[in-house]
Amino acid sequence: MSTPPVVPQDESVPPLPAGIPLNPAGSTAAAHTAGRRALPNLLTFAVTLAVVVLGAAGAIPVNADSLLRFALGTVVGMNLHIVAYCLLGPLSGVATAWTSFGVGRWLGHTTRRGRLVAFRLLPLVPFSACQVVVGRPGLRRRMWACAAATLLAEAVASVALIAAGGPAAAVGWGLAAVTVLMAAVQPGRVTSPAWRIFRLPFGDNDQALAEWVHDPATLAAARAVAVGRIDLARAALDAAPVAPGDASPRRLAMEASVALCEGRCDVAARTAAELRERSHAPELRRGALQLYACAIADGIAAGHWRAADAMPSFDAALAALRGETKAAALRGTDLAAMEALFRGRPQQAVKLATFAAANAATVHVRARALLTLAAAHTAAGHPELARAPRARATTLSPTLHTTR
Repeated sequence: MSTPPVVPQDESVPPLPAGIPLNPAGSTAAAHTAGRRALPNLLTFAVTLAVVVLGAAGAIPVNADSLLRFALGTVVGMNLHIVAYCLLGPLSGVATAWTSFGVGRWLGHTTRRGRLVAFRLLPLVPFSACQVVVGRPGLRRRMWACAAATLLAEAVASVALIAAGGPAAAVGWGLAAVTVLMAAVQPGRVTSPAWRIFRLPFGDNDQALAEWVHDPATLAAARAVAVGRIDLARAALDAAPVAPGDASPRRLAMEASVALCEGRCDVAARTAAELRERSHAPELRRGALQLYACAIADGIAAGHWRAADAMPSFDAALAALRGETKAAALRGTDLAAMEALFRGRPQQAVKLATFAAANAATVHVRARALLTLAAAHTAAGHPELARAPRARATTLSPTLHTTR
């Protein structure tokens, strides 16, 4: 990458977020995750159960044609759900940070109106978008109304297809299965469809929702980071400064992310620890812990801290992450590849970094993974293989200052 700026770093390793044990070996989180298996995919389980129930009730004949039509209905339902939320986004109080066509391995990308548009290998989901909550008058009412409208549209489409009978009925039942699933899954997760419909209108949810709101500067920075323009992200944040104590959780998260991309590992780690302590949403707390672990990993790789001093904090953060999520939570991430490098397993690091780069969500995530891949090739004794991913990373994000 380009030569990073001279950034003063604190010589001491940033302390772990509150509540994370430094020695995770005997912690309940480490014991809890020992030998844990990843849970079956919820969608697969729900669809299989729906097929069994409908087949037993005689609603659909159990044969190859009906099963294919049912599967088509689930795909149609998923895409209808995504498109509806995207179309209603401006009305519901959310904004698009980046979009993607297809799923799976990265094929390429472009930038439209400052936003990332990524292209992926499989057209199973033709279009999807990363949407974030933004401040709007009457935000709660807007979010509930649009979620309810989406649910109603999906239900009407399901009933119409089922009522049509014949081959369309199986498609309708597939659409209905996905509609029920999307309206019922994760009701406790803030901003999920189930939470918007069944919990948002009742009780005092303003504080829970406020944690997810992006101010204009944070939204602009998120879009800039997604396309690898770290310089533009910093400019957006600096143009609308906030006092440290007044920063929202989403602003803190973006400040930590941009600092990490600028090579300011100490600032990134300390900001991530503060975010972890101030947030209540489990998803934001896990994200903060992952940012902390990434900052420690970058600091070790750049030589800001001795590995002997910083590795205990890195290990503790990873153990806590695995304790809060399923065992495979870090698989396919740049963080997992860095862990393999630190453990002296460069060949494994090459595989993990390759997978992380191929499945990266955004340009800057892909660039970081490519840098880790280059470092893994070098550690494996193949420096000639490191040149191509390093050059590609520089092209993708020339203002990313991550030392590998």
